[in-house]
Amino acid sequence: MQDDFKLMQYKTPVVQIPNDDNDIYIKRDDLIPFSFGGNKVRIALEFISDMKKQGKDCIVGYGNARSNLSRALANLCYQFKIPCHIISPADEDGTRIDTYNSKMVLACNAEFHYCKKTNVKETIEQVLKELRDKGLKPYYIYGDSAGKGNEHTPLRAYVKVYEDIKGQFDYIFLATGTGMTQGGLLAGKAIHGGTEKIVGISVARNSIQETAVLKNSLECFSTRIQKIDCGEINVEDAYLCDGYGTYNRQIEKTIHQQLICNGMPLDPTYTGKAFWGMQEYIKKNKILGKKVLFIHTGGTPLFFDYMNGIRLLEAPSKEAVEEAVIRLENRLVPSLTDRKINISQYSEKLAHYGKVWTHYDMGKPVSIIAGYFNDETTRTAYLSMLAVAEEYQGKRLASSLLSEFEDYAIKSGMNYVKLEVRKHNFVAQKLYNKFGYKIIGDASDTSYYMQKTLENLSGGGH
Repeated sequence: MQDDFKLMQYKTPVVQIPNDDNDIYIKRDDLIPFSFGGNKVRIALEFISDMKKQGKDCIVGYGNARSNLSRALANLCYQFKIPCHIISPADEDGTRIDTYNSKMVLACNAEFHYCKKTNVKETIEQVLKELRDKGLKPYYIYGDSAGKGNEHTPLRAYVKVYEDIKGQFDYIFLATGTGMTQGGLLAGKAIHGGTEKIVGISVARNSIQETAVLKNSLECFSTRIQKIDCGEINVEDAYLCDGYGTYNRQIEKTIHQQLICNGMPLDPTYTGKAFWGMQEYIKKNKILGKKVLFIHTGGTPLFFDYMNGIRLLEAPSKEAVEEAVIRLENRLVPSLTDRKINISQYSEKLAHYGKVWTHYDMGKPVSIIAGYFNDETTRTAYLSMLAVAEEYQGKRLASSLLSEFEDYAIKSGMNYVKLEVRKHNFVAQKLYNKFGYKIIGDASDTSYYMQKTLENLSGGGH
């Protein structure tokens, strides 16, 4: 097998997609023909090249289970017979998931070293010491255990890409996480005197933090590779949702739309969030008649994770509504059964006069939200039922349900959402309060009315 990874440089297609307001183009780096492609294949090649130059003989990477870089790095290391170790922290909340990316890392015989967010530095130092004790010369991709010293190396990948796209667009958008890709584009722009506006849609940090990371990387590039002026750094953090790895219903809709309309896979962690952010940024800033490039940075395995996961759908029939109600009515306080409500009649009324959405996992309803949108006098939508199966608590399903319900209410011309909650059901009250619902009075001796005023952020409604 040829060991000259320098020859593995790829040109990817730039394709236009339909848009009424601007000329929108996509650079399909997800179509790089190795390891499901993506920007991290280019970046991993730069790390391996730098490792060889330094005379090192094994690589230590970093990334959690979703990491595209870990997958690309492990796959390349297997091909070039380089021992590969991945420091892998849990999520912010301490949980750890399996993804197609993490499964591919293991399939390539790379070794995971699991840790918490709070002991990353110690884990890196321990792994490096163990490898040196075995007589190896490890290369940590980020430099030292604090992640300093090697910021310039990955930027080389997209300096090269910039050379292929320079002078063709007014705006360039992309997902920004580690900052390696945006940093490379900004360095390329500085080298070639580019004029386009490069906007990173942050998927992990607030704009102040991400801008500082990018500035540091560019300064390192300027010191070690080529003198440049860092110039303007644009990072947009308005579309972060709750942070890395989290997403909302708008991102889900964006993924669905691009799949069915343009045959383009996006994932909720990186490209789906960034594409939605780009659309909202263009709308917010009233950008018209411009040539816009979106760099599809890959993440196809994460797209399949998403497709294989929990999906929110509108219940398609009375039978589907009744199935969801039967499965989840025991999560209500008190349950419909305890209230002696005829479930079949209740479900038929919802299906006929209202709207019902439910999350499905492998075809099974695991959540439900239902209500009515026909009060045109007070323009108030009435939320009749919200429930999430016990084993799916903590997965932000309630947030997704409420977002869908409220979005539909806005499009239906409603100004308020109103619901009834038992006075002793403090858990439900806390949940609704978190999402902007306030107690407005007694519904009965045992229950309150709660209400939320809707903000027509999406421009829908009458």
